[in-house]
Amino acid sequence: MSAERHADAPQRSHSRGDAVLLSVSGLSTWFESRGRVVKAVDGLQLSVNEGETLGLVGESGCGKSATALSILRLVSPPGRIVSGSIEFEGRDLLSLSDAQMRAVRGREIGMVFQEPSTALNPVFTVGEQIAETLRHQRGMERAAAHARAVELLEKVGVAAPSLRVRSYPHQLSGGERQRASIAMAIACGPRLLIADEPTTALDVTVAAAVFDLLGRLQDESGLGLLFITHDLSRISSRADRVAVMYGGRIVEEARTQDLLAAPSHPYTIGLLRSLPKLTPPGQRLRPIPGRVPSAAEWPSGCRFRTRCPIARAECAVVEPPLQVMDGAKSEHTVACLFASEARSL
Repeated sequence: MSAERHADAPQRSHSRGDAVLLSVSGLSTWFESRGRVVKAVDGLQLSVNEGETLGLVGESGCGKSATALSILRLVSPPGRIVSGSIEFEGRDLLSLSDAQMRAVRGREIGMVFQEPSTALNPVFTVGEQIAETLRHQRGMERAAAHARAVELLEKVGVAAPSLRVRSYPHQLSGGERQRASIAMAIACGPRLLIADEPTTALDVTVAAAVFDLLGRLQDESGLGLLFITHDLSRISSRADRVAVMYGGRIVEEARTQDLLAAPSHPYTIGLLRSLPKLTPPGQRLRPIPGRVPSAAEWPSGCRFRTRCPIARAECAVVEPPLQVMDGAKSEHTVACLFASEARSL
């Protein structure tokens, strides 16, 4: 897996600050039902700086969406956050009252969902929903909120915004609905935007346009972006850093270019080798064998060991810590007992 293979990967040009917007430490979110404990997120660590994009990557069932819902404290029973801290601009979100947390959502942290229907109410016009967010969070008058809704739809590239503001969600195309949901997410000028698989239901051209839109919004406002996806190729040219998630935990994290040039966890290597866009012409794709285990029955030790080509007896006993790789050019962390060996796969 050579550096030359990804040397032409585009790099983002927006300026990034050193200030940490979001810091998640030791986060565990479990779902308990009928005597079973599903550990969807289990000891998670991640951070997002102002103005940067962190790509959170992993297969379905790895805990990505549960992470997003946990950050916004939207986990519903029987799920609950059992431990850890979620700090946003120095405040522990887990210590806030429900009213304080409602003020954070939308105003300071925006959310873009995989399906716009999750965010858009089918019985109200798009303009009414954006305006309601502004009236509730910013105290704007009805007329001013409506005018701002038109401006926001124009900002996110919706054609004929003065007409579309009166449209219901079902009257818009999939791309237009996603743009409208982005408009609602950024309406109050949040510092952090969480995008949970926002392009999965869109065709390639529309998805690229949504990616470009999110990048432009970052350039204009300096917001931080946590971009969640199952497809590493979708984020490889857009993210400043990538965190690879498996079994409810981060198993590898590095600057995007470093991770693509020298992946060090067998799971990351498997993800790269299974993606057509990131596989050199003429080289056979090699899918990862098996599937993600149930979060109620994670294997002991390394949770990837049942699918790993270099697993040994120690992997069933020792839970590998996330630690800095020896000789890494910048901070490149990996949770694997045999990371040096994995690099030669």
